Amino acid sequence: MPARFAAASALVIALAAAGAQSQKSIIVTVLDPSGTPVRKVSPADLAVREGTEPREIVDVKPATEPMAIALLVDNTKPMAGQETPTRELRAGLTTFVQKIQQAMPETAIGIWEFAGAGVMAQKPTVKTAGLTKNVSHMFPRQQSGRVMLEARVEASRELSHRGSSPRRVIVSVSFNSAEASTILPQDVANAMHRAGVNYWAVSIQANPDAVGNSQGNGAARDLIMTRITAASGGSHLTGVTAISLESQLAQVADALLSQQVVAFARPDGAPEAIGSIEAVSKKGLKVLTTPLIQ
Repeated sequence: MPARFAAASALVIALAAAGAQSQKSIIVTVLDPSGTPVRKVSPADLAVREGTEPREIVDVKPATEPMAIALLVDNTKPMAGQETPTRELRAGLTTFVQKIQQAMPETAIGIWEFAGAGVMAQKPTVKTAGLTKNVSHMFPRQQSGRVMLEARVEASRELSHRGSSPRRVIVSVSFNSAEASTILPQDVANAMHRAGVNYWAVSIQANPDAVGNSQGNGAARDLIMTRITAASGGSHLTGVTAISLESQLAQVADALLSQQVVAFARPDGAPEAIGSIEAVSKKGLKVLTTPLIQ
């Protein structure tokens, strides 16, 4: 075979092999050692693994698609002798809503309260004024145990029905109230995984004597919460008093607004079913990988 024909054949084969690749994308959050979101990320900064196999990163760009967010709020009345953190809660939630919707006006945010029962107090909406008005009227309603686990399941179901927005986020705010949920943590994790939820939690440890009826002590509940947030590409922030609530919710908002879409190539012959995907930093940063694959 003449050399020019051999070279041409090799080129055709190479192009065919390149064309055989399929491209998928994931959404990640990149944080520096202090927990501050990193907004400028390039393909050279990250590596992607599918199971144990490395995948070539094709592109990294900011995630600009609007989100659907469920805010889960612990409005359980504090035990006798403890302060009601109403002012701090309202300030934190208002800051979160305004930060998100000023940056992404088409992001819909809903509010669930979970003292005694998981109740949708505000259907997901893009109307900032309506949300902040609802927040300004929020106060502890009763002194029965909270049902955060049930609220997570209900919120996951609601978000899964909002097909217009694949970026589904749950943000919970809790005050270490006694947990009265009867649902198993694994069932909660499964429901959130099926909905493709990215979960972030803020816990204020101002009620150290609260003991869950079904889920054990506060340390056990926090461990469960930390595991579920990590598995969904989120994080669990804790504080001693409600004074830190506003800064923590602002931190969560900044993290969501700095998320990146990472496109990667899957070679010809890769299994049709996509395995576990994880993005890692080549520069010692923390990378949180959400369950959404497109």
